[in-house]
Amino acid sequence: MSHLHLKSTLKRPPAKLLQRFELKQIGVDTVEDYLKKGFSLAICCRSCDRLIEWTPPDLAARFKLQTPIMQIASRLSCRGEGGCKSDDVAVFPHLYDLPWRWDADG
Repeated sequence: MSHLHLKSTLKRPPAKLLQRFELKQIGVDTVEDYLKKGFSLAICCRSCDRLIEWTPPDLAARFKLQTPIMQIASRLSCRGEGGCKSDDVAVFPHLYDLPWRWDADG
């Protein structure tokens, strides 16, 4: 079965919620916690409309399991293709929409 027609339900949060975001709200979750829960990392620029989703497979490929989400978030910015070059971003967990299962044993 092809999943090409499926799309993420990720939506940009209201501006009021984005304005209130603080890094300390992330807590102590790690990449492994997000994988176990089936969460993507939603990355939202607060200076422009850019919204990016790092899916569980993306997180598993990019980071070690014990990497704190707060550590990842503190290094993010709105750079690269389509970015506004702002360092002001908010992040939040998003339940991944597509079929995926994390195999903790590798």
